[in-house]
Amino acid sequence: MVEVVTPLWPECEASIVKGVAHHSDLELLRAFQRQPQAARYFIALFCRYCAWVDGILAEHLPPERRAAAREEVWLHLYARLQHLDARTLQSEGGGDPVLAPWLAAQIRELIWSFAGRSDGTAESEATPPQTASAGAAKPSLSPALACYLTAALDNLPGDMRFILLLRDRFGWSPDRIAAQLKADRYYLAPEEVDAIVASARQLLLRHLPADVRDLYLAANP
Repeated sequence: MVEVVTPLWPECEASIVKGVAHHSDLELLRAFQRQPQAARYFIALFCRYCAWVDGILAEHLPPERRAAAREEVWLHLYARLQHLDARTLQSEGGGDPVLAPWLAAQIRELIWSFAGRSDGTAESEATPPQTASAGAAKPSLSPALACYLTAALDNLPGDMRFILLLRDRFGWSPDRIAAQLKADRYYLAPEEVDAIVASARQLLLRHLPADVRDLYLAANP
């Protein structure tokens, strides 16, 4: 039996997600593809399958490695679902196509890619690569939120994105960021780092769907 290891993510109880949860996989997929600025459709799929996906990861990875793998898996699934041809999905009993077989195949492929990047480590010990020199990322970030943050970050200038990730994702202080930049011959005072972070956060917000802002950034989503 597949071990279920993921607790219910808070967004799965939000009204804007529950409001579309009655739709089939195919309906959610098509709505996600046709309305990319309406995040609720992808998040509803995430909530439907997150525990099941985690169960598959639990069969192949030790507990301390699942969080990083979980986020990377969902980042890949988010990108691939945008272009998935629903006609290729398997159906059960001639009914509505379901995502489970496709998801299982994608996850197996990703687990093998983790193993390939770990210098011959066995599949059960595969570990996704970590960001070099950045230290441990902050835990408990929803994979669904990570998907939309990553997409929004791609719209930021490279230097601004780098500074924002160090500050908000890895918790570096402005002084530490300034010291790192100085070592790379990029000179900023800590207060300038703060100003760039503030500007980057505002720009990032403008690139997030309204659903994401309501779910994750409002006081009571």
